[in-house]
Amino acid sequence: AAVLFFTQAILILQPTHTKEQKKQGTWVHSSLNGVGLAAGVAGLVVIEYNKIAHKGAHFASPHAILGLVTYVCLVLQAAIGFAQYFLPQLFGGENNAKKLYKYHRASGYLVILLALATVAAATQTDFNKNVLHIQLWAVLVASVITLVGVLPRIKKQKLGL
Repeated sequence: AAVLFFTQAILILQPTHTKEQKKQGTWVHSSLNGVGLAAGVAGLVVIEYNKIAHKGAHFASPHAILGLVTYVCLVLQAAIGFAQYFLPQLFGGENNAKKLYKYHRASGYLVILLALATVAAATQTDFNKNVLHIQLWAVLVASVITLVGVLPRIKKQKLGL
């Protein structure tokens, strides 16, 4: 669910052109990311509760390690994006904050790749292999389809390229 909301948050800003579209898009982007972050935290709480209840090992799989890195990146991404738009004075004013948007965009694309890799790595966990049986190939196909929808909409000029 978190990856779905993060992807939608990215897509909502891709087609904005006018100042009003950008403003409205930013609010929706922020809201979708907030819901995505809440869904991710809910998932983390469920996993941690289960690990503690069953005395399971923490950070013992590539999925767990990627998940931790992804969570840290998501929190940083959200905090910086929030500050850039809602607290531009932290960057010396709105113009300075806007100069950093391209880095927020680029790192957002990297974070979504990291999130997709984390989901793919989940297919190799013992729980998935023994209980869920989600196939890696299916997750990879879904990831490629997601990227096919997102990547062509990236405006290279907004990344400074």
